Amino acid sequence: MVTMSDYKLKIKIGDHEFEAEGPADVVQDQFAAFRELITNVPATKQKESPEPKTPADANAGTSTNGSVTLALDKIMRADGRLVSLTVRAASISDAVLVLLLGQRQFRSNDAVTGAEIIDGMRESGQVVARVDHTLNRLSEEGTVITIGANRGRRYRLTNAGLARAQEIARTMIALVP
Repeated sequence: MVTMSDYKLKIKIGDHEFEAEGPADVVQDQFAAFRELITNVPATKQKESPEPKTPADANAGTSTNGSVTLALDKIMRADGRLVSLTVRAASISDAVLVLLLGQRQFRSNDAVTGAEIIDGMRESGQVVARVDHTLNRLSEEGTVITIGANRGRRYRLTNAGLARAQEIARTMIALVP
């Protein structure tokens, strides 16, 4: 039974639905959070340009789900759980971002461990004692999301991080003959 102090809201915006019931201020706060979430979600359908506009765009393709994929096999290789760079990145941060992108594209791995990243860095010839410091800095910048704690940490790219990693990869691909 709904009382006078209870409030009920049900709304559908595109593919997103929201339904809440309770005190008006609580429902309004939840709806505000919902609205903020869906405004930050990228559109699910992207228009494809008929032909690449720049040489870097020529290295991009489209996967079956419509998202842009890059010819990462020109700058990296995957062997089991190990993804490594065959081209040296400009910085450790750039290398970490591109390795996260490679894990995502080659292995469909959106929850990458620090061990997978550091093994990829070592195989790439970029030796670092601790990669977690770089990952923490990237997390503070908002390009990487850290999930878990201590040895159970996993890392994934944010939307901003994905865009930055793709731009770094395009630059690296353009350098390869």
